[in-house]
Amino acid sequence: MGNAMRLPTHTANSNRRQIAQHFAPAIPGAYEPPDDAAHRGRVDASEAVVARERRRVFLRRSSDDVWLAEEEEGSRSGKGGGELHVSEEHQECGVCFEPLCKERTAVFVDAEGKRVCSHFLHDRCARSTIEYVGRWCPLCRAECAESRGVPFTTEDADEWFRLCDVQGEGTMNKEQVISVIRAQVPVDWKRIAKDLDSLWSKFDPEDTGVLRKDDVIGEQGLLKMVSAKYPARLREYKSIPHVTDKSRWFTFWDEDLSGMLEKDEVVRALIKSFGLKQDVEHIQALRSVVENIWYGLGDAIVAAFAIDKREEFEAIRARNKRKGKK
Repeated sequence: MGNAMRLPTHTANSNRRQIAQHFAPAIPGAYEPPDDAAHRGRVDASEAVVARERRRVFLRRSSDDVWLAEEEEGSRSGKGGGELHVSEEHQECGVCFEPLCKERTAVFVDAEGKRVCSHFLHDRCARSTIEYVGRWCPLCRAECAESRGVPFTTEDADEWFRLCDVQGEGTMNKEQVISVIRAQVPVDWKRIAKDLDSLWSKFDPEDTGVLRKDDVIGEQGLLKMVSAKYPARLREYKSIPHVTDKSRWFTFWDEDLSGMLEKDEVVRALIKSFGLKQDVEHIQALRSVVENIWYGLGDAIVAAFAIDKREEFEAIRARNKRKGKK
């Protein structure tokens, strides 16, 4: 990975100054070690920013910041509700962050072959997760017996529908259909989500709220209509700024212009920056490195960069807003 970010062999280090200096080139915003007096002053002045970020992490379904103990027990299943993981927002695999529709997908199942959560990964990434990490979904930590590859509809339509039917009821609701579209159809899923109510009525005239197999993947089914009606959309990330160009790198990956990168957004950005998409073992190593330093530096990084760059981001937002009105 060159000299931009040399991953240490250790996985823990109590000397935070050393860690901060070691990783500063790769993580924008960490301009000074956190125990520097000036840096502490900036952090103390940004308590509202930190509190908002902690709240977002608490509510977000993340590969590391997952459901806390005080939440309802049913929330751990990952079978619906809650915020989307950053990989789902971008229609990507939650391990390698490459487009899901480029490869065969897989789901996690229990000993009886039933889905344990609503998430899709690439088949190879799901198998590697079981081998290197453990028997659980890396996005929601739902425990599983194994990963199960999802066949293409042309191979085995019945098995495809069974595995995509998260609840095992022989039907799919709107949330499940959108989840399948995000994972397997290279179109703008957000646009389809906005149009879904009007599209749905054609296949569900009695307004039951669910569709059966033929309604979803039949010759005249919803997925066929969506694929034909909506243009293909698959983003390729090119000309990524080098991680040592901290300001440009941060701005490039802050795609929602929030002025902040959450932990999984940082992991995604580093994986794409270093081209690790085919190397699951190194992806897991990088994820561990980010996790090990995040709780010591994460809030400081967020606060320092948010305070230093607030005017810049507000100007960008205003400029984009003016363009939208034209």
